[in-house]
Amino acid sequence: MTSASNPSAREALVAKLKRSNEVMITVEGRSSGKKISTPVWFVMDKEDQVMLVPMKGSSTNWFKNLEKHPQIELSEGGKAISSPATICREKNQVERILDEFRSKYRSMWSESYYAKRDVYVEVRVQ
Repeated sequence: MTSASNPSAREALVAKLKRSNEVMITVEGRSSGKKISTPVWFVMDKEDQVMLVPMKGSSTNWFKNLEKHPQIELSEGGKAISSPATICREKNQVERILDEFRSKYRSMWSESYYAKRDVYVEVRVQ
């Protein structure tokens, strides 16, 4: 794993993400301190931002872990970076990101997937 500040790692990961529907995220457990990984859908906003929306909103376990330890690892196709995560709770911004999810995942989308729509996570891969 490399940090987001490594340009070649960033470029390799961005190239993989542009061809993918899922990214593997790894966060630190809020109680256990263990590394926990799970695949999630994402959208890219601009060239250097990955947006994640927890399916159960702020009740999602990986999100609760991220609140306590706001460092996240993104990995896809053998490429990985670690980066700080920014949490956004602004309702209009959450809806804007969900609109991007609806557009990207059109054929797989179901409104029931994201029933609690109160938060999203931004990860800069710069």
